[in-house]
Amino acid sequence: MSPARSDQVNAVELAGRAATLTREIGLTQLPRLVEAGALPGTRLGAVMVFGKFEGRTTVEVRVEGSVMLTCQRCLRPSECRIDDSAQLLIVANDAEAVPGGFEATLGDAERLSVTELIEEQALLGMPLVPMHEDLAQCDEVQAVPATEAVDAPDEERQRPFANLREMLDQGER
Repeated sequence: MSPARSDQVNAVELAGRAATLTREIGLTQLPRLVEAGALPGTRLGAVMVFGKFEGRTTVEVRVEGSVMLTCQRCLRPSECRIDDSAQLLIVANDAEAVPGGFEATLGDAERLSVTELIEEQALLGMPLVPMHEDLAQCDEVQAVPATEAVDAPDEERQRPFANLREMLDQGER
């Protein structure tokens, strides 16, 4: 999916003016977040400050908002807050050296996709294992206490290796 024209900016020009851009975007504009499991209700906001460092174009990007993901405890939607920022240096290829304090982002500085920049930062800020912050929100079914399982009658328990010793002894004869 190629970015819309209004999504592309000339970062070189914006850096020359030390411009700041703000964007609010929803899930429909974030296909890679959808692939990563984001659900309806996802909303992100971003502030991007363009600048120069040693004659090279930089972007300080901060992404905040909430991504709705499937909780891995209860498998229900869970709101995961994102608050992530980075100092990026726009590079044309992987071989370019990046000074300390900056992270490289591949792209054409004269036609930079703002949405892709926001989406990349949101992906980096997402939790590896999404869960509700409070266990009570999961409405988990309480497990059977261990004491009840220990007190179960022997005839109900399955013991697949109960007669293994007997079988081994018979084989030796």
